[in-house]
Amino acid sequence: MGIMPTKKFSNNPKQAITSFPFRSDEDPTHQTIWRELNLHDAPQNFSIGAVATPHGTISLRLHNHIRVEMSLDRAIRITNFKNSILLSLSSSGSAAALLHPNGRIYQYGSRVEILAHDTYGNNKYAKMWYKGVSFTSEQCALVYLVDAAGTRTTTDSFSDMNQDFSLSVFSAESRQRHFDYHEALTVLEGAQYWQSDEGIENWVINNVRISQTPDGLVKIARSNNKYQLRTSASHGTATVTTPFLHCTASLGQTSHLFVRRGERRMHYDGSSFIVRNAGHSAGFDNNNQLKVY
Repeated sequence: MGIMPTKKFSNNPKQAITSFPFRSDEDPTHQTIWRELNLHDAPQNFSIGAVATPHGTISLRLHNHIRVEMSLDRAIRITNFKNSILLSLSSSGSAAALLHPNGRIYQYGSRVEILAHDTYGNNKYAKMWYKGVSFTSEQCALVYLVDAAGTRTTTDSFSDMNQDFSLSVFSAESRQRHFDYHEALTVLEGAQYWQSDEGIENWVINNVRISQTPDGLVKIARSNNKYQLRTSASHGTATVTTPFLHCTASLGQTSHLFVRRGERRMHYDGSSFIVRNAGHSAGFDNNNQLKVY
């Protein structure tokens, strides 16, 4: 499930779901490219409802043009069409992806790869791995490593994160190719739906809990909340929380990209880019100059 490396130096009683259509004509291709996602890319007849697909997956279309896809072994993929956001979690939970206008995060096992988008094209790159945190930028000829000893130059490679790797995270570990429409429909018929007094809609499908608030915030929890995915069409936010990492992204006044894995951190606010590890911090300021804190 890897991506190609590139060298770089330099909550009401529950009742069965009956008010949503069960269909089998969901588009199975899932080939939407994240950079082209926007409100107009969502189908004009974007209907709210749960769908069993011919590929043995379940698709839940929510308000505010948000779609949740699930495999029968509980891999999850969320598309927030309005804000060009994609979130994905593998069936085992060992891999996750966050694709957001502010950047991209790909976690697989003990590694986390990060791409932070820069308005002027000087994108920043970081990798959290056993050696520490490596980082660089498009316009920097050097790669730096923050480890227990501090900050120093190093030689390292960073993955090409331009493609939609959320799809491979969703499907690569999953056994969905062995399931069919009838199996997915059986699971969907056992799902539960209710609405709280506050207007929060709730679904439990295949032991995965999904909720959506009136303003569009979607929350998904799996395995007793060990794995959580969130996104909001109103605020352009996205969150992935697993035993392996916690990452957030947001648009607007609090625009940012943040990743935490253990004691390792990365924060980017559109101008300054800072990584932290083992009590040491370093990064690039708004002039792309190296800063050691």
